[in-house]
Amino acid sequence: MVYVGVDIGATYIRVGLIDKNGNVINKVKTKQPSTGDENVVANMIIRLIRDLAMDSSIEGIGIGSIGPLDLKEGIVPWAPNAPIRRFKVAEPIIKAFRMPVVLGNDAMAAVWGEYLFGIGKGADNLIYMTFSTGIGAGIIVDGHLLVGKDGNAHEIGHLVIDINSGIQCGCGGYGHWEALGSGANIPRVIKEFIKGKSYKSRLYDKLTKNGNVSTEEVFQAYYEGDELARDFIDNYLARVYVAGLVNVISAYDPEIIVLGGSMALNNKDLFKGFIERYLRHYLAIPIKPARIEFTEFGDDVGIIGAAALAIRTPDTLSKYVERYKRFLS
Repeated sequence: MVYVGVDIGATYIRVGLIDKNGNVINKVKTKQPSTGDENVVANMIIRLIRDLAMDSSIEGIGIGSIGPLDLKEGIVPWAPNAPIRRFKVAEPIIKAFRMPVVLGNDAMAAVWGEYLFGIGKGADNLIYMTFSTGIGAGIIVDGHLLVGKDGNAHEIGHLVIDINSGIQCGCGGYGHWEALGSGANIPRVIKEFIKGKSYKSRLYDKLTKNGNVSTEEVFQAYYEGDELARDFIDNYLARVYVAGLVNVISAYDPEIIVLGGSMALNNKDLFKGFIERYLRHYLAIPIKPARIEFTEFGDDVGIIGAAALAIRTPDTLSKYVERYKRFLS
């Protein structure tokens, strides 16, 4: 008897078979489809589940997806960082497997996995934050998973960090945390950062010759001592990250913050340094800082968290599970 955890990211889809204690039995990972209609993502997930599960008896299916979400309809109406912007999730999967599906945002699922099985076990006020293609969070306050009217109570990537920024987020707004600090947007941000400046820097030379750089190149250049990369990351990006982090601490007063996502997990010492340097600078009000840890689940946090939604469904998501039963008729 197993549970299925589905992690729909902006770049990859992961599917895992998880036991009732949160252990990964088997898993698979594939790239997001780049073309297709609103059913293409769900159809790919259905195939992956069938290939992975084989003769296993599936007890439940949990899905954590990039957002924003429309939980009432079980869809992603507009994903700013994904190749397929609008797609169905709940309906096709429920019809394929004839069983209930629990759907939540991917970071929402991750925080529930940490709450049941991970670092946050036993903590009633817990936040999971992901720094990857986008920036997002899952939030538990007083033991309750925050959901919101449409399922987007946790979209912290769209907090406004800079009211003067001319950089547009993928969602259409300006000055958002995700626009200024996510993996998808750093190549644009660093181009703005160098305007009116000059550096003795390989990265600078490439950018000023109308070249493009990737987020991975920027971080690699930092570790190589590149002057521009050092200035950009130490004096701009670090402040962007910690300013957003302080907004979240001030809003939700967590006991523990668990960090995940490829950018954080691949640069742990760097993130620790950012926090040590700037946290108290921005957190001026007398709030006791949360304990900040990195997830111990690595890339599996999404599938473990998604399965956790089905293993023990949060009270705030139960009504949507009931609503989705109409897809069985």
